[in-house]
Order: sequence, then C-alpha cells, then structure tokens
Amino acid sequence: MGSLNDSTLRIASASGSVTDRRHAFADLAKNENVQFIVGDWMSEYNMTMRAGGKVNSEGTSDEYEASFLEALEPALPYLESRKIKVAVNAGGSDTRKLHSIVVEKIKSAGLKLQVAWVGGDEVMDAVQRARSQGNPFKSLTNGKNLSEWEFDPIYAQCYLGCWGIAEAFKQGADIVLCGRVADASPIIGCAAYHYGWNREDLQQLACAFVAGHFIECSTYVTGGNFSGFKSLPGQSVDLGFPVIEMMSNGDFYVTMQQGHDGMVTVDTCKAQLLYEIQGPLYYHSDVVARLDGIKIEPAGKDRVFITNIGGQKPPPTTKVGITAKGGFQAEAHYFLCGLDIEEKAALLERQLFCRRVLSNTFATFLPKE
Repeated sequence: MGSLNDSTLRIASASGSVTDRRHAFADLAKNENVQFIVGDWMSEYNMTMRAGGKVNSEGTSDEYEASFLEALEPALPYLESRKIKVAVNAGGSDTRKLHSIVVEKIKSAGLKLQVAWVGGDEVMDAVQRARSQGNPFKSLTNGKNLSEWEFDPIYAQCYLGCWGIAEAFKQGADIVLCGRVADASPIIGCAAYHYGWNREDLQQLACAFVAGHFIECSTYVTGGNFSGFKSLPGQSVDLGFPVIEMMSNGDFYVTMQQGHDGMVTVDTCKAQLLYEIQGPLYYHSDVVARLDGIKIEPAGKDRVFITNIGGQKPPPTTKVGITAKGGFQAEAHYFLCGLDIEEKAALLERQLFCRRVLSNTFATFLPKE
C-alpha cells in the first residue's frame, strides 16, 4: 500500500444532495485534517426545477441552492484560519448570483477569502445551433433522438469537467462555485490543482474520478446506502462524512470523519462503486476510468485502500441535461366512510376522470383524443 506524507491530498465531502445535513460543512472545516472540502448540491431533479424557475421568471428568481449558504456561513472562519479550499456545484442555474452573495457574506464577516465561479454549463443556444446542423441528441435513457421527444426544450445544461475548477484555484480562489459540473468534477479539480496534473495524466485523473465517485454522495459510502445496514455499529443516526486521502500517483484511501456513526469497509466501498456506473468503462468529460482491474483492500478500521484503476482518453462529447415543460400531475386524496365503500369509490373515480368535467377547467392541458 502507498505511504502518506505531508503532500498527501485530503478531501472531505460535506454534501451529497440539496437536503444533506447543513452542519457537516462547519464540522469538517473545524475538526478534520483536510486541505479541501467538496459538496454536491445538484441532481437531475433540481436541475429541471431550477431551469424551469429561471425560464418562467425570465431570470428574476434566485435559482441557486440556498441550503449551501446555510452550510457555508458558519464554516467561513475555519476555512480561512485553516486554509481549507472549497469546490461545490451549488450554483444551480444562478452561479453568478450565488457568487455575489457569498462574496458579500465573506465581506460582512470581515474575512478575506477569495471566491470564483465557473460558467459555461448553460448551453441552450449551443444545443439549438447543433440541432439545426443535424445533431440528433440521442437520449442516454431510451436511445431516442431529441426530435422524437413530444416536448419543446426550454433549457439545457451540460456536465462540465474539472479544469475550470483547477484553474480557479491556480488563480488564487479559496472557494470555487459551479453550476452543473459532473458529480466527481470538484474532486478531480482539487486533485489536478494540488498535484499539478495536466490533461495527459490520464491514469491519475481516472483515480481522482473514481475517488470522487466514492465520496460524491457523502455518507452513502459510510453506510448510508448499504444493503448490509444491519451490520452498522452504533445507532446509525449521525453517519460520518467521507474523506479521501490521495497520493501523487492517484492511489487513495477512503476513510471517514471520526467520532460519528457509520463505517467504511470493503463492502460499503463496493456498494458505492457499483452505484450509477455504466460498466467496466466509466465515462467523464475529462477521462475514462477502467474499472475491470480495480483493487479494494482493507487498511484498518474505517479505512480502505483503492488502487489499480486504469485511465483512457475522454470521449469527444459530454452529457447534457435538457429541460422541457412536460405538463402537470395532480393527486386527490379522499377518505370514504360508512357503507357501500366500493360503490362510493367507483363514483368518485368516475367524477374525477370525467373528461367532460375536466375539459371545462383543464382544456388547455388535456391531450387530443
């Protein structure tokens, strides 16, 4: 196994979703021996929600993730005093606006942290141009071309890589804010900056990509999404957040925040490795990771060593998420009581789904017969 030294890269993950625990950021900044803290606030759910909000409001609404500010603000003094850098994708569809707010909060706190934001992920104009030039935009989900979709796109956001993040750190940023970057991109960006890697360092980039995959979902790898959950120690109510310790050749350890519930084992790491991958080749816009030879070995309590990851050139394209207005969905809940319940339920169903009644109110939204 690799040996750690003063140059070893240590990255903690403070968030795996917009609903993750807010206190983690400050806890990690105050107590963990790390140089970087990353967090993932984006999902396909809030991508579309933020996109729709921005389009519907014509840019007047706030379409960043406000929960990030709740997490960041109490951590700011520790970030500055301990010289910890941050990379997150909490910008949603309003990264520039989030940048302005973070800058103001730092100023109000009397701190001197430098903040950068990464743009380029909003690509609706580019998508429209490419469509007009014959690009089919084939769906990764069902294989159909975009032209076969029955909805009209209103917004497009691509999954950016790591190099904007690495460059921002290189130019002096302490906090880098992104919109839609791939989930692992903040971790790759931190590693590329820390070790001075370039685009040709494919094996190291692949290792950082996989390291990011292990910790991007925060406590998934410490037992939060684990079929063996009955073996977790303690009450499992306050799972520790994961930490990566990476060496310059890319090999790394997965460990976790101390003093908390949860665990890091070979099995929790295997479970997370298999989550969302396409197969033995795992694609990112900066590198393709080869997973067919990966080794996952125990290295002590709550500590697993990962090595033997291969790296290949990235694909010529990146993924893009396209949002459209798909219609409306409604639910009606009634509690039926007394006698003749089945008949009452049948009557209610007829009333709810009577097209003649619905058409009086919802004619605009009903499909043609």
